[in-house]
Amino acid sequence: MKIQYKFLIIFLVAFAITIVPNLFLFNSEVFGWLPVYLWTYLSIARFILLIGLFVLVTHHWIIKPLNQIAGALALHDPVPVEALSHRRDEIGKIGILLQRFFNQRKELDTVMKEKSQALESVAISEAKSRALLNAIPDLLFRVSLQGIITDYHAPDPSELLLPPEKFLGKGVEEMMPAHVTAAYYQAILDIDGSNRSGIFDYSLHLPDGSERAYEAMVSATGIGDYLISIRNITIRKEAELEISRMLSKQQELNQLKSRFISLVSHEFRTPLAAISSNIQLLSKYQEKWPIEKRTEVIRRVREAIKKMIILLEDVTLISKDQSGVLSLNPETFQINEFVNEVIEELRKNSELPIHLELKIDQGEDDIYTDKELLRQILSHLLSNAGKFSPQDKPVSVTIARENNHIEMIVSDQGIGIPEHDMGQLFQPFHRGSNSDGIPGTGLGMSIVKRCVDLLKGSIQVTSSIDEGTTFDVKIPVRTTKTTDYEQDSDY
Repeated sequence: MKIQYKFLIIFLVAFAITIVPNLFLFNSEVFGWLPVYLWTYLSIARFILLIGLFVLVTHHWIIKPLNQIAGALALHDPVPVEALSHRRDEIGKIGILLQRFFNQRKELDTVMKEKSQALESVAISEAKSRALLNAIPDLLFRVSLQGIITDYHAPDPSELLLPPEKFLGKGVEEMMPAHVTAAYYQAILDIDGSNRSGIFDYSLHLPDGSERAYEAMVSATGIGDYLISIRNITIRKEAELEISRMLSKQQELNQLKSRFISLVSHEFRTPLAAISSNIQLLSKYQEKWPIEKRTEVIRRVREAIKKMIILLEDVTLISKDQSGVLSLNPETFQINEFVNEVIEELRKNSELPIHLELKIDQGEDDIYTDKELLRQILSHLLSNAGKFSPQDKPVSVTIARENNHIEMIVSDQGIGIPEHDMGQLFQPFHRGSNSDGIPGTGLGMSIVKRCVDLLKGSIQVTSSIDEGTTFDVKIPVRTTKTTDYEQDSDY
């Protein structure tokens, strides 16, 4: 029943309580015997009864339900209004609406809780993805299907060669050289229709003159664009080149080692065989041979021993240079006396050219340098000149002072050096392709070059096939003594 109907009933009851007794009051035949004050008391009682009835009905029908509704709203509890939903008045409708509200609120809370959990999971996942992204040292670029750079990620901003406003919204063709653009589109063709990634390397020349090497990996994102991961591999490339150089150097060293063992064993075998055979002959025929014959045999033995000593000296020099103990020991001496000493030694060892033309400048001939290193230079140059020249052709030696240098020019008219051998002339164990049948180890010119370098000098070579070779060596007049191993060895 609607509330207005209930209040209508109350109104009728109140009317009956207030108006009906008044009708009887005017009928003196019925209640005329009652005193007036009693009627007054009855009127007051009726009024109090009417007020109490109104308050009771208002509390029961309106105030109490409203308190229940207020309590339910304050506590967010639908239980207090469950009883109101059974009423058929407006309060009952409010109760039903409140129950629906609480049910929807409960569903909404459930949805909000699920959304909150989902958002929290997304936040955690995003934080993990961000942490992983920040841990990646590579540059990342998003490129549209049209080749437009739309976004980037740079853990180290210094790796960006341009500020972002210079490349965002620009095409790959505008920002990268042609060879990089071609490699990028080739990588896209390689990954088109597959889940693979396209990888390619490229290098860039920077304005400061340096060069950087990069490795790029192109992947499809699955949402209509591509992700390019770019890594600076300059250090790796340099390391690879260094390793390659070291491997090449190691291979060269292994080859040199093999050639060293082969040549040295051969060069040692020849004088050792001569020594052995001559000693056997001497021991067998010592009593029968005349003294001249025995002297000749002994001379051959001594020559073989001297050859071995010279070879051992060369090997020892190389060993000292490799171990870093080959140092300068300069001293003051006269160049003309020194040259004559070297020539005399070579003559005794039968290594001096038969026809030698010597010219020494008679000016200031005192120099301050390493005598033994200079001896190695001059003796090897003269020995080679005699070895590779016909006996009837002269070898000229010119020693002159030029400013603060001593210049030594050794020129022969021998077989010459082929042009394709000139690049390896000073490499250890290298022998000219036209030197077959001529004994030697291939160490002489490498020793000459090393000694010249240690003396801070220079050497130049000019040669023509079958016309001869000229070596021009310049050594400082004064060489500073040092104990540091300043230059790397080529051995």
